[in-house]
Amino acid sequence: MKKINLLVLIFVIVVLLSIVAFSQLSPISNIISKRSQITPTISLEKKETCTTTFYDEVQNVYGACIRYNNYTSCLNTSGPNTDCSLKQDQSNFQCKTGENIITKNKTECSPNDEFIISIDQGTAVLKKRIDYSDWGPCVYKEENSCLIVTCQSIYDGANDGQFHGCKGGTSCQKFEICDNSIKTFYKNSREDFVADDPTFYLNKLAIKEVSK
Repeated sequence: MKKINLLVLIFVIVVLLSIVAFSQLSPISNIISKRSQITPTISLEKKETCTTTFYDEVQNVYGACIRYNNYTSCLNTSGPNTDCSLKQDQSNFQCKTGENIITKNKTECSPNDEFIISIDQGTAVLKKRIDYSDWGPCVYKEENSCLIVTCQSIYDGANDGQFHGCKGGTSCQKFEICDNSIKTFYKNSREDFVADDPTFYLNKLAIKEVSK
């Protein structure tokens, strides 16, 4: 009975140690926020998800080794190959003596493809979200004390996922975010942005309020 209990205890310990080891080597993900102050009252927050993964790397261990050279030496006192004896020479050299397994890690980050915009209105802070993950890349800049966000569709102009400047008849959308107003403009076959472009046929990108 004592042997059975001991075996059960050992099995439980091995399982627990395996769980701990697995959890330590599982990927670790966290979200990093980067905030930019566009104007004294308007800020923009970008987030990216960073994942750290672990992997094992085998490293060779080197040490001092000895090389032995066995040979026969003859004095030939009474003729060829007479009065012979076995000799041994040795020399030291560096060689591989073992291996170490080193656990390393690498971290990769990818943007969350959304902007969180905060507008300080004095008595309250208005927060808006532009989620462009399924629409196309967006860029932003400050212009006339407003935040300008310009987005280009992945289906018409930014097919490779990169922003290319909204020229040459591509489908783009622009948000003009100021202290007291938010306006949206569009363009497709024209060169300038307007509030209503009949040639803009794609689904429009929405700017939504962030729930508290």
